[in-house]
Amino acid sequence: MKKATNKRSKGTESVFRGNLRIPGTTEETAVNLRVGLDNKSVGLSFSDPEIENLSFQIAAITVRNLLKYDELHFITSGLPLEGVDLQWKTNIARADNTVAGVIIARANKHKVVGEVGFSLVRTK
Repeated sequence: MKKATNKRSKGTESVFRGNLRIPGTTEETAVNLRVGLDNKSVGLSFSDPEIENLSFQIAAITVRNLLKYDELHFITSGLPLEGVDLQWKTNIARADNTVAGVIIARANKHKVVGEVGFSLVRTK
């Protein structure tokens, strides 16, 4: 007998909202994280106009479906500065519809460093 461990529908996107600080910045900003686990899609939108107007890319999206949560990892390039890559590691809990994660700055010429943790709550 097959046991269902995931209540999400195929092809649906989830939206998670909360506040976080991007490594290399001093202030927190509100963020919406759109996630499509089945088609490995990720979208980020920010309330801070300076960050929202940046041209950044999302790449290297990986998803692992585990028993109690889904792991989602991806990399952003050009956020908060051109030439800066940030690695995002998140766990999406199935029990309470939250995301816990960390943003890690990769080595770069701008000397943006650090790891910043965050948590988000599902809104859709």
